[in-house]
Amino acid sequence: MAIEQRVYKAQAGVAWFKAAWHIFKMQPGTFILMHAVMGGLGLVAIFFPILQIAAGLATPFLTAGFYQAILLRQQGKKITVAELFAPFGQVGRRLGLFRLGLYQIGAGILLALLASWLFKDAIAVLEQYAAQPEIAAQHLLNNLHFSNIVVFISALSFYLMCFAYAVPLVYFHGTANLLEVFKASLSTFWHNMAAIGVYGVIFTGLMLISVPLSFIPLFFIMPICYIAFFVSFQAMFMSTIVVAAPTNDMPTSSGRFDA
Repeated sequence: MAIEQRVYKAQAGVAWFKAAWHIFKMQPGTFILMHAVMGGLGLVAIFFPILQIAAGLATPFLTAGFYQAILLRQQGKKITVAELFAPFGQVGRRLGLFRLGLYQIGAGILLALLASWLFKDAIAVLEQYAAQPEIAAQHLLNNLHFSNIVVFISALSFYLMCFAYAVPLVYFHGTANLLEVFKASLSTFWHNMAAIGVYGVIFTGLMLISVPLSFIPLFFIMPICYIAFFVSFQAMFMSTIVVAAPTNDMPTSSGRFDA
């Protein structure tokens, strides 16, 4: 059965950030710490490549935990960093999140292989002139083809749109069919292109503001952006989903958010 969704106009993108700021300021320190833990996992994977698969499998669980914490905070409950790890122990959702992690790792490998094939000449130049960055930059421009860049950006965009709403759909909707999840995520971008586009513009603007400030504002910006993205999920999907945390002690809530 197809996953139903709601459609919003462009101004909804602004409303999602306003709602995110309201949620964030309820417990800013906790949200910052939670996102720092998630970011730390990414750094571990970079510095210890042997742990990349484990980090990739853990990412959907931590993301689901962050989203669940947002929902708990909306319900007026205090949250802790430990909420991040709750999905690891929740029967009925673990298999779906684990499978999603496997799919994401597989898709990431395919993207890496595509990039290495499309930009093999550029990569060879960078390796050849690694000690001469100015010469490398000159040769790099001659070995980058616009068509290859378009192909890679298209593939990357498809990947991002497929997985963007996958975690909350698997975790809150409980959909076991990942094909339906990916179709719903893609469909959301198609039907809510204007609202998600506004979200993207605001997100990009906030990122650019942080550049001259040594990226320090990202400690605040990234949690807010994560919260805003979850609010967009609530707005588009939770009106048709009766949401209850996959635990026995949480009351059922519609979780609806009207942006």
